[in-house]
Amino acid sequence: MTEWYDDDGVRFAYPESWELSREEEEAGVVMLTVVADGTSFWTLALYPGVTAANELVETAVEAYREEYEEVDVYPVEGSLCGFPCEGCDVEFVCLELINTAALRAFETPGFTAVVLYQGTDHELRETRSVLEAITRSLTLTFPGVPEPPH
Repeated sequence: MTEWYDDDGVRFAYPESWELSREEEEAGVVMLTVVADGTSFWTLALYPGVTAANELVETAVEAYREEYEEVDVYPVEGSLCGFPCEGCDVEFVCLELINTAALRAFETPGFTAVVLYQGTDHELRETRSVLEAITRSLTLTFPGVPEPPH
């Protein structure tokens, strides 16, 4: 079965067996995280106002570089919710396991959104399709947002 999150101007689907948490941080940033039993997780961060998407991606990449010795970054182009997005995939080694983090950020009239999903490469063989499905299900629900092109 599928659960739906529908609040904070966004809507997305996630597996019923995964756990959803919502945190509100400083400056009104909302963090929505969905986790499975293993290491895989999916997070949507909503930054109120207009924050440059590329700056948020660069800041996240720098955090990975500071935390881990071996980090490779691969730029990714695309769009989310009808908006062009900044993005990259980050591969890093942690506890002798290769991990991948997918970072995507886009700016809307009301907020800047960052999608991050991550897991160990062996676990991502099973969870990547679920994490990508959560991302694809993401839609914006706040008033005044144009419908994405079909």
